[in-house]
Amino acid sequence: MNIIIRTFAGFEEILAEEVFQISGLKPEIGKRAVYLKGGIEVVYKLNLWSRLALDVLVELHKYKAANESELYKGAYEYNWEKEFSIHETFAISSVVHSPFFNHSKYVSLKIKDAIVDQFNKNIGKRPSVDRESPDHRFLVRITHDQVNLLWNTSGDPLFKRGYRTITGVAPLNEVLAAGILKFSGWDMKRPILDPMCGSGTFLCEALMMAKNMPPTIKRIAFGFMNHKNYDHKLWTKLRNEAINNINDNIPVVEGFDIMSKMVFATKNNLKNIFEEHTCKIETKDFFKLKPTRENQMLVLNPPYNIRIAQEKNHEFYNDIGSHLKHEWSGADAWILSGDLEGLKHIGLRPSRKIRMYNGPIETKLIYIPLYRGSKKSKNSEKV
Repeated sequence: MNIIIRTFAGFEEILAEEVFQISGLKPEIGKRAVYLKGGIEVVYKLNLWSRLALDVLVELHKYKAANESELYKGAYEYNWEKEFSIHETFAISSVVHSPFFNHSKYVSLKIKDAIVDQFNKNIGKRPSVDRESPDHRFLVRITHDQVNLLWNTSGDPLFKRGYRTITGVAPLNEVLAAGILKFSGWDMKRPILDPMCGSGTFLCEALMMAKNMPPTIKRIAFGFMNHKNYDHKLWTKLRNEAINNINDNIPVVEGFDIMSKMVFATKNNLKNIFEEHTCKIETKDFFKLKPTRENQMLVLNPPYNIRIAQEKNHEFYNDIGSHLKHEWSGADAWILSGDLEGLKHIGLRPSRKIRMYNGPIETKLIYIPLYRGSKKSKNSEKV
């Protein structure tokens, strides 16, 4: 099968590395996706183990179409009864980059018509569409005149891990958090601390990585489970093997937040992953917080409120940089923010900048090594 694994822009290379580790197959890197050929076991493994994938798609059919008649005909010719029955629901979404088709919703409608017309002709009945919670999700991808009909084996997006039962107003996407940890080069042994932890996404992802826990181990439903050829025995085997390979590593994971309700949320979500975790989670103001141990790595996703006056927000970021400089020498800081102007006011020179997107929002991840003493001084020291 042709398999497409989608991710965030900028994550393609680290996703390709992860896919190779999971499957043993070397994928081809595309735009916001990687591609490979594999069987159903590879599909199951990717859904279970990929921390960086948004979903796992399988190509069902491809053809050329330059008008709505050809679009409809190509979809009608595929045997949809191989995928699902009239007693199950389905949904169609579209991604269109073509001079021949201007509206993705119209493309979805034509493919839906082709599917239900085929069932009506062959059986005399039609399956129902359910846009909210369908049994089967299909994606139409059109590039110029090339149409690809894809089956979404994941169902709900893979960032819906199942462990985060309490969140804040703007929780960090789980895939984004896992990707940032990957970019940081965290070795799963170094002490890691989130001083503005919110609902604890960084910490939850770090804990699962360190203990070799599959990111979706708490999920109870995937799209492939509704397929006619679902191999429950194989899936159970893979899942049980994964559970048996969870290690006894006890990483030093700490989180703090100025809001007690967010500390409660983080504790709740961490317990959903591992009841006996030893993570230190407390209510504290970042600007009163000092290092708790040597050689710590900080990950921060500072709160951002567009309703706050720009000058005040810039002052907030300036205070972050000042506190890091004077209190956190010897640590490393990775900071993600959608306030690109605010980041410029931190006042510390990043040694690395990575542009990424959180949905449609452009964000930037910066890396700041916090040296002891002057960076240019012979006596300066970086732990």
